[in-house]
Amino acid sequence: MKNLFIFSMSIFLMLATACTETSESGGSDNNNASEKKTMATKTSAKGAIQWVTLSELEQKIKKEPRKVMFDLYTGWCGWCKRMDRDTFQNPEVADYINENFYAVKFDAETSSTVNFNGNAYEFVPGRRRGTNMLATRLILGDKTTGRVGYPTIAFLDENLNRIDAFPGYKNAHNFDELAHFVKEEHYKKGTTLAQFQQSFNSDIPDAKPAPRKARTPQPNIKVQPKTTN
Repeated sequence: MKNLFIFSMSIFLMLATACTETSESGGSDNNNASEKKTMATKTSAKGAIQWVTLSELEQKIKKEPRKVMFDLYTGWCGWCKRMDRDTFQNPEVADYINENFYAVKFDAETSSTVNFNGNAYEFVPGRRRGTNMLATRLILGDKTTGRVGYPTIAFLDENLNRIDAFPGYKNAHNFDELAHFVKEEHYKKGTTLAQFQQSFNSDIPDAKPAPRKARTPQPNIKVQPKTTN
């Protein structure tokens, strides 16, 4: 009985270790597997974004046209993880996205060929890492050159045509501004996002980073102790 218990615990520890290594690895194959698992996971809970896969997106948009939000991320991107935690977990952000968009998470380093909207997008190796051409297309549009960074939020219209892409980390307040800007189609009126932000009042407080406490500079003087004769 004791040997059976030890054997069971050994199997459990091996499985637990394997899951940890897969989730933290930066390799393309592990990222691809992680992406499939993440994209396949959906939830109907209020306050949680209902992520869909690319194939699900094409089916849903035929039945009920909506704009599409792409979260372009990589497994090694720390700011991507912070957006997952601080922005996409915000109930007001999640509810607004669920009501007005289809949301897709896409690992920009997906190594397999991706078929989407009638096109095949391949993985292109780079010096250190590569990029799937779907991510490049969503970020750069028709540009042949440009900088690709993460996280980047890209939007498509109801016909799966690219609207624009917005690179960089955004807290819940700033993301709420961006989502309303796209949903209400202010970009069609010649209004920039910066101009829209000046007039839009989000219900989500802007969580500014706490200011650093000023440090009192120490004099670079060494005081010699008094000596008595």
